[in-house]
Order: sequence, then structure tokens, then C-alpha cells
Amino acid sequence: MITDDRERDARGQYAEEATGEDILAAIRESAFPAVTARWVVDIFGIERSSAHRRLEELHEEGEVERGKLSPRVVIWWIP
Repeated sequence: MITDDRERDARGQYAEEATGEDILAAIRESAFPAVTARWVVDIFGIERSSAHRRLEELHEEGEVERGKLSPRVVIWWIP
């Protein structure tokens, strides 16, 4: 049996472990000029909705830009 030692919040949900600063640092260190929310999910092991929300927050703060490659593919990069 595998145990997961991640902390849980007051509702019993896993606490998010990736801050906006964590995501920005990972993008800066990435071998790619732009990333997807799926890439963030894979790097940090967080839910896709959490990754997307964090990226949207960074976009609203002017920290990242975004562009649509297709209706289903959005890329994010540091300007």
C-alpha cells in the first residue's frame, strides 16, 4: 500500500504545494519557451484545475502571457 504524506486542508483536500512563485521558477528553468497547464500538472503533481487557476492568476498579475494554439491547447510564457 502506498501512502501519501501530503498535507490536507480543513476540508480534507490535499493542500496545494505549488505557489505562483514556484510555477514561475519552473517556467524560467524549463527547456521550453512556453508551457501548458498539463506541463505544470506533471511537474508539480497538482490537479489540472489548480494548475490552470494558478496560471490564470499569474496572467492577471501580468507575470505570464498566454496564447491559444488551438481551441484546446493554451500555452503560457514569461514575457
